[in-house]
Amino acid sequence: MIEFKNVPLASLRDLREQYLASLCYPQELHCEWLVAKGTCVSIETDGERVGYFVCSEEGQLVEFYLLDKMFARKEEIFGRMLGEFQIKNAFCKSFDDLFMTCCHTFCRSCKIGGILFRFFTDEIVMPLPAGVTVRKAKEIDIPLLLTHDSDLYESPEELNYTVSNRMILMYEKDGALIGCGYLIRILSDKNIFDVGMWVNPAFRRQGYAVMIISHLKEMCLKAGYVPVAGCAADNVASRRTLEQCGFMTKHCAVVFEF
Repeated sequence: MIEFKNVPLASLRDLREQYLASLCYPQELHCEWLVAKGTCVSIETDGERVGYFVCSEEGQLVEFYLLDKMFARKEEIFGRMLGEFQIKNAFCKSFDDLFMTCCHTFCRSCKIGGILFRFFTDEIVMPLPAGVTVRKAKEIDIPLLLTHDSDLYESPEELNYTVSNRMILMYEKDGALIGCGYLIRILSDKNIFDVGMWVNPAFRRQGYAVMIISHLKEMCLKAGYVPVAGCAADNVASRRTLEQCGFMTKHCAVVFEF
């Protein structure tokens, strides 16, 4: 008999390691952050844990995993899960085969929600111009950063977290803030970093977005890290910037409605 039990995320460590190892490409930072604040449920049968799923704070399904021996029952388990937990939608990486198959089986509609970049050339497109300096943001910079538009951060709490953990680089010229670069380790035990950028509106359309992403990619390659990226499907400017910097994509994040 299949049972569902709410559990803390830490208790799923072994299963999550198996899940992440089963993916052909690196985890998406957006998913990892949703999981960190989500509701975790263990899937069990006869006292044995055989899988799990995670829903975000808003109730969106973001991870679903079963041990290989349970694949024959995937539709039964997934269907029960949707019904018992009243799950209405899911956010699924296109290279997450089991999750994708189950979502397609039960969905009434779907659309591309994000573009995932997991390939890149080694070429550095744009070096830092003369006069541009780079430094890690510090807590003293937070009041200044908070004065800029919300594209720089989703919430003040997120900004505090990324700055406190030295995940934001500030690009400056002649004392003015050109923009910021994000360099965020996705998983604590992997040298895989999500890269992203924000450009001060006063400096947009001057090539600085390409400069920042090129510099972040160069930093990763010199350190032996793997850079990955993602953007919303409708964020054409970010996608073009990443592609100009040598990032390539054949994957996406799909939003399913059940």
